[in-house]
Amino acid sequence: MNLPWAELLLGGLRDAGAGDLIVSPGSRSTPLVLAAARLGLACHVIIDERVAGFFALGRARVTGRPSVLVCTSGTAAAHYLPAVIEAAMARVPLVIVTADRPPELRDCGAPQTIDQAHLFGRFARGFCDLGVPEAVVGALRGVRRRAAQMAALSGWPDPGPVHINAPARVPLEPAAEPGTDERRMIDLAAAVAAEPLTRTRTPPRRADEAAIAELVEACRQARRGLLVAGPAGLVADSGDSSDSSDSSDSIAALARATGFPLLAEATSQLRWTGSAPPAGLCDAVDLVVRGGRRGAAALAPDLIVELGAPPTSGAWSRYVAEHRGCRRIVIAPHGWLDPHSGASLLVQADVGDTAARVASRLGAAHASGGREEWREAWRDANRRARECLERAMGEAATGEATRGQAAGGETTRGHAASGEATRGYAATDAATRGHAATDEAASHAATDAATGEHAAVRAAVDALPDGALLVLGNSLPVRVADAACPASARRIGVLHQRGACGIDGLIAGAAGAASAAGRPTALILGDVSFAHDLGGLAAARVAGAPLAVVVIDNAGGRIFEHLPVASAPGGAEALERFYLTAPQIDLGAAAAAFGVAYRRATDPTGLTEAVRAALASPGATLIHAPVAPHSARDVERAALALLAEAA
Repeated sequence: MNLPWAELLLGGLRDAGAGDLIVSPGSRSTPLVLAAARLGLACHVIIDERVAGFFALGRARVTGRPSVLVCTSGTAAAHYLPAVIEAAMARVPLVIVTADRPPELRDCGAPQTIDQAHLFGRFARGFCDLGVPEAVVGALRGVRRRAAQMAALSGWPDPGPVHINAPARVPLEPAAEPGTDERRMIDLAAAVAAEPLTRTRTPPRRADEAAIAELVEACRQARRGLLVAGPAGLVADSGDSSDSSDSSDSIAALARATGFPLLAEATSQLRWTGSAPPAGLCDAVDLVVRGGRRGAAALAPDLIVELGAPPTSGAWSRYVAEHRGCRRIVIAPHGWLDPHSGASLLVQADVGDTAARVASRLGAAHASGGREEWREAWRDANRRARECLERAMGEAATGEATRGQAAGGETTRGHAASGEATRGYAATDAATRGHAATDEAASHAATDAATGEHAAVRAAVDALPDGALLVLGNSLPVRVADAACPASARRIGVLHQRGACGIDGLIAGAAGAASAAGRPTALILGDVSFAHDLGGLAAARVAGAPLAVVVIDNAGGRIFEHLPVASAPGGAEALERFYLTAPQIDLGAAAAAFGVAYRRATDPTGLTEAVRAALASPGATLIHAPVAPHSARDVERAALALLAEAA
């Protein structure tokens, strides 16, 4: 009775546009996995449901289609929750199918039986319980309809996760010789499956003419306007995505038409588009707004237009608060994206389409309306910020090299080398995949390192080939990459978890993205984030595309050194005890345990070479990049001091 029912469900999801299945093993989901096999659906088997959830999330980010998660009953589905939350916040489509025990086994002590109704609460865009299979035409049609409904709901009107609960009675496996009831079910299900499935047509999220007119008028009146691009979703290879269209060209056209500076952070999909950056692009926004206080009047806007999600930069939040009297407009396809509670207008529409229409109305002549001096002021500030950062990084590298020499270590190009291999590039048995030797100095690697964090992140990004994917971990990596990696004409897609901004599931998510894209993919994350997703290495092993997992090991949660707690009374002791929490994991042993290649790179040159080698090889490579623990904080402080002098 269960197998035809499951075939209708999964076949309906497939026909409604859902993507691959990510399956975790279990008994109660037996009808579902047997149905997937009979239908020939593409399946990825991942043991750990928490890892499976982020793997599915990574795939959906790339394809724009909902991945389908399948698990057994009980606590298995609860492990999906972190990925479900991220999908809900980032508006990534997911379909979660949870097998369940029948109603008569609930609330009576039956094993692996919990209340699975609305398990994901308000994070799910929708929930349905299919009930147990019945050989009734209306019920069978209802299964297909619910599959189509839930697949559609995961993508519109507010993309995100949906939950289908599928209870089943034993026997879970098909009988060798079907009885009368089973034959009836098979025949009825086959007839229903042959019927056409309802197709959905969803309207585009397009701004109305009144909104376009108001935007055009605001841009015409402003003389000191800013375009600000925060985190944006990757445009799917299929031509569909959470952002609906490739908006980079349209945003560049809007910048030209308005003459406004375009402030683009690393996650905006605007820094590495495959063509020369727009003339007014500013890529050192955080440093500019933090270091420009002495010259604040010269950079005070009269209009701010935010494109998509709010920027990652905490300094930008303070900048907005300092200019609260300035008119601010937010354009985003979904949600109320105004954490500052001060926007004068929210345009809930596709960013690319809206930008293109406003640019077309303004025309090329509008940009020259007295805005050259304003845009040049921001370009000068951006250039100063970049120069000060480069100087701070250079001085830090010189100081680190001196300290390394004083300690008796060898140096390579101003950075302490490991002494284990030439050019700072240690690969112990790296030629044999899955047999990385134990890193004896793992617990002290970051403490002894001399490489700066900014230099390490830049080296990893510089190694990416054209067309690669870059996945940026939260906390420090995304912020350091934003500061250290300027715009260029390379084509690099950037993935991130800026929905809930968590550090969990990063390895599994990157593995899922690599598996869907089939393109070289590099993940840059911190050592604490690595510890949170150690099991993600199992997914990395089966990603199917070159994947470099670069662990920036700064001996703990150094993001907290940038927060007020570090300078509060008693903060130093609290910071050391409760916040830094250096994982002290032997990365080489971890790589060996999961069967992935391992390399250790202790200077920028070695790290660049390690990433290039990893992305030119099949499979996953774990790259250990120890850095000086306080280097991100110290370089940032030095750059700000230099900016203050320049101002």
